[in-house]
Amino acid sequence: MEIEIKCTITNEYLESNFNIDDINNLENYLIERFAEKNYGESVIKYFFGFELYKFNGGFAQFFNDDIEKWLTKNKWFVTNADFDWDHFINLSREEILRLIKDEFVKSIGRIENMKRKPKHFNYRLFQKDFEEIMDDYIMKKFPL
Repeated sequence: MEIEIKCTITNEYLESNFNIDDINNLENYLIERFAEKNYGESVIKYFFGFELYKFNGGFAQFFNDDIEKWLTKNKWFVTNADFDWDHFINLSREEILRLIKDEFVKSIGRIENMKRKPKHFNYRLFQKDFEEIMDDYIMKKFPL
């Protein structure tokens, strides 16, 4: 399965422990780990939307809450996770990765409540594998 992370990041804070390279490195790791995996014929590519903005800031009006979208023609699935700069700014890099993991796992779980969802896509197994792969990634980045 193909994986892609689409980032939308506002510039409301310029200094933090967050670095866009962290997302790029994570995306590359996920691409590698999911390359040979298959969760059914209905979804061949999964897009994660990573949206970082101040929830009470000037850009908030341009963001939707939760998105779950299945593009049947392309066999692509899209979910997003919103992150608040006001919370993000105080986290360590490890805490940021753990938050990203938790929010992306939740975004996969929202598929359960969709009225129209892919018939041949084992999203529960994908969610389980995603969580395990993220845990591996975090352990490699921040060993005990």
